Amino acid sequence: MTLTVQATVPLQHFDLAVDLTLPTTGITALVGASGSGKTTLLEVIAGLRTHTSVNVQFAGKCWQSKQKSLPLAERRIGLVLQEPSLFPHLTVAENLRYGWQRAQQHFLHWNDVVQQCGLSDLLEQKSRQLSGGQQQRVAFARALLAQPQLLLLDEPFSALDEGTRQHFVGYLRQLSEQHRLPVLWVSHQLTDIAEVSDNVVLLQQGQVLNSGPVLAQLRQEPLRSMVAMAVVHTPLPGLAEVAEQRLRIYARDVSLSLQPVPHSSVRNQLWSTIHARHETSCTGELLVELECHGQYFFALISTAAWQQLELGIGQKVVAHIKAAALHHPL
Repeated sequence: MTLTVQATVPLQHFDLAVDLTLPTTGITALVGASGSGKTTLLEVIAGLRTHTSVNVQFAGKCWQSKQKSLPLAERRIGLVLQEPSLFPHLTVAENLRYGWQRAQQHFLHWNDVVQQCGLSDLLEQKSRQLSGGQQQRVAFARALLAQPQLLLLDEPFSALDEGTRQHFVGYLRQLSEQHRLPVLWVSHQLTDIAEVSDNVVLLQQGQVLNSGPVLAQLRQEPLRSMVAMAVVHTPLPGLAEVAEQRLRIYARDVSLSLQPVPHSSVRNQLWSTIHARHETSCTGELLVELECHGQYFFALISTAAWQQLELGIGQKVVAHIKAAALHHPL
């Protein structure tokens, strides 16, 4: 089953013109510069843009066409825009019940969501009394408690401090995996996108520049240069034998040698093949793309080191990765 979006929507400086087919599982990130059409695309899917040149189908059901437009409630969408849009005269609990009471079935439990979103001590407060970060947490919880079949998020955690944001990004991944809840989200935290997203749609002035699985998109411009990291699935030979999981590896944390280095504190030394080399925006640096047992990651080295080691495409090298540089997803 898929989410299909065909739309031409006039904007101030360009038209949003997309023809997308996205999976109805996992997390899809919408990436692009400010003003590239990401928010408008979410609004189109939610039914907030009722332009005649819009066709939206979800899991085989027509949500919008020239002949019809289902309202947001019938689409069963959980929507969080950049502004939380809470009811200021209601308490936090009353805001949360707004969606909860309209849901026919509850696969997400009230207490679990309230606890995970850190709202237990705020339930009786009026929403107008909350900070920006607290309002974002309430808006996110309200969207979940509506028991959505699709979650649309536009910078949902931008007002949160770093530690709280990491918790919510991890919670988002957990929700998507455990409940097979499809998510489309906009975030400018590219490392978060790389770690928890399954697919990426790159927008530029209303056009889809690239679209596909996140692991493939991280190997292409512009994400390659913007993030300079890769996501791999362990176990890999040389890494600790653990159950398969996602790990992020920053290019700056990988060094290369022509042979294994004995008596080294770096325990992860992986025989790898140089798949490609890429220039960076910094003179004197290279991104070396490596392949190891079907997994791709990068090493950031100097041009001088490339020349001194006489490296070349297809050459076998040893990638050195400190254990402390293997970061688990949030």
